[in-house]
Amino acid sequence: MRVIWHTNGVSLALTPAPPTGEAAEAAPDLESFAALVAPGTAKLKSVRDLHAWLCALIPTGGELDERVEQICAGGRWLRAGGAAPVEQAGAVGNEPLATRKLRVLVRALETVPAFRVAFVRVFGGVLDVSSALALLETGLPNQRGLGAETSDRLARRFLPRPRDPHDLSELLAELFPSKRDAAWLGELPTELGARFAHLLDGKWGQVAAALEDAVALAAGRISSLGLTPEIRARSPEVPLRESPFFQLTRLCDEVCALVRAGVDLETAQPAREACDRCIEACRQAVTAVLSHLEEFGVSVDVVYRIEVISKNLDRLGSLLQLLAPGPSVDRYRTAIDLLAGLERARIRDRSLRDLVSTNTHLLARKIIERAGQTGEHYITATRKEYGLMIASASGGGLLTVGTTWLKYLVVWGHLPLFVEGFFSSLNYAASFLLMQLLGFTLATKQPSMTAAALAGSLKGRGEKLDETVTMIARICRSQLAAAVGNLGMAIPASFAFDLLYRHFTGHPFFDEHAAEHTLQSFHPLHSGTIFFAALTGVLLWLSSVGAGWVENWATYRRIPTAIAQHRWSRWVGAGTMRWLGRKLTHGLSGIGGNVSLGFLLGMVPVLGKFLGLPLEVRHVTLSTCGLSLAVSSLGPNAFHHEGLWPAAAGILIMGALNFGVSFALALGVAMRAREVERGGFRLFGAVLRRVVRSPGQFFFPPKAA
Repeated sequence: MRVIWHTNGVSLALTPAPPTGEAAEAAPDLESFAALVAPGTAKLKSVRDLHAWLCALIPTGGELDERVEQICAGGRWLRAGGAAPVEQAGAVGNEPLATRKLRVLVRALETVPAFRVAFVRVFGGVLDVSSALALLETGLPNQRGLGAETSDRLARRFLPRPRDPHDLSELLAELFPSKRDAAWLGELPTELGARFAHLLDGKWGQVAAALEDAVALAAGRISSLGLTPEIRARSPEVPLRESPFFQLTRLCDEVCALVRAGVDLETAQPAREACDRCIEACRQAVTAVLSHLEEFGVSVDVVYRIEVISKNLDRLGSLLQLLAPGPSVDRYRTAIDLLAGLERARIRDRSLRDLVSTNTHLLARKIIERAGQTGEHYITATRKEYGLMIASASGGGLLTVGTTWLKYLVVWGHLPLFVEGFFSSLNYAASFLLMQLLGFTLATKQPSMTAAALAGSLKGRGEKLDETVTMIARICRSQLAAAVGNLGMAIPASFAFDLLYRHFTGHPFFDEHAAEHTLQSFHPLHSGTIFFAALTGVLLWLSSVGAGWVENWATYRRIPTAIAQHRWSRWVGAGTMRWLGRKLTHGLSGIGGNVSLGFLLGMVPVLGKFLGLPLEVRHVTLSTCGLSLAVSSLGPNAFHHEGLWPAAAGILIMGALNFGVSFALALGVAMRAREVERGGFRLFGAVLRRVVRSPGQFFFPPKAA
């Protein structure tokens, strides 16, 4: 007799569960087995292997390890290649091989009582003594924090773990070890999964108990995290007892109590609907917290807690669908989808990259956005802005001469490594901060900032390529103006400085040996100039990340607002403190970027010496000052020196690599953080057409902005 359900257009035909006692019939031979299951397929290897595996189940003893190994052997048969007959009833011609083989297995168990009894004894015996709680929690991050979860994933990935035969999550991992297996599981037909589950009817008691425990744990975890001060402060303002996070555990407990009482669907429906409404309210609260972070700064720890809450809410919804009374077909489909989701989550659990990218994506986007807002100030549109950029960069070039002078004094002091690096860092950082205070520009800081602004313009532009190309043209000429201003002032200012130095000391700033060494150190082929210039480009990009991170950190902790409301306002006036808070808001990104760049340029060479690595920095403006001082020290003979022109070529390479590497890194990261689709070929073609049609606008702004 077969019981047939019709629900939502899906039909399920299930054979009543067999008795668990010894079968009256003996196991059939291969020919008889093939005739019963799939006529004419006795020679197929998959059918022969299936018959051998089912025969091996019959004498399996009561040892749990032996039963688990027998089940794993069946999993290996299911995943193996080869050919399998297509069962006519319910089969689809293009079904995956594993699905067709599972159909054959189910048909064999439904048809042959001896095999059915043995299978229920082995598989049901494992279900009776194993725990499904760890399986139902697979993929749920704990609430220990991002750092603890990272170290735990590293340990699980690289350290061996003993096998626990009582843990169903480990059995599932052995049955379906790969992403392909998880994908197959998710596509399993509902009726086939229902037929397989019905074979083990009466053996799911431990799994049902674990479902209740998993619901209680998920609800408790959501509630405890949702009621933490960090989440409550950013959630919609409601009394504590009206918070959905507070009510969730009580509603879930009510649903579990009704299930244990064996009530029908109609009686349990109000409690289930109340639970669903509470889960949806929790989701809305999570959305409100994310919106708050978007506006007021991001914390990775808060983002991680939100990730834990969101995943537990998703899991709780699936568990309640299985636990509470409902249509049989829907529950079978939910069970299959949940099982496939558990497998995918188990695989992701070993991925450190998935953990970091998931929980730092929002922070990365906010850092890039803040860097992009700063970058907009470096993009000129009009001729007036273009002229102001050259003037501002000229001031930066002038200050760089003093920075170069102090740099060589620190190096020539032969100080201990850390002291040398610290003073070099202070020199760079103080110089860059002074540039910011005076409104001057350093050309090499622009690319990483303007790239973030460009990525922001690409987001959602669609077909408006002309606007993007116009922005690229503005970035190019702005960068050119900054470079011309920096180098155009740095070269004559260096010569003037050397003349003044000669006047007061009687000798040039560089002696002949130092000048010769400077020329040789900039040679593009006989030194590490190319690598060091690219490394400096990376450091320039890192400084832009530091700038965005510092501003996000201060915004998240509302530092500017705290300054505006500080008690000092009683002495200096509330207006003064508000002005200081506004100034800090506008200048904090620059302060973070300048200080971080200064310490990166100063400490990386020292770190290289400490580790025995040949690490140096090649900053185009600082190096141009150094080359100019060397030429001035050598006098007219410098223009006949064999190392001058290679060193000049090295300066050009430095500029290209400083700008190119930092711009490329910033643009790539910004596009990923803002989820910009890559359309590089179309954009490149549009830029090329604009260059051919109007090349001048990439070097000088047109009359009309």
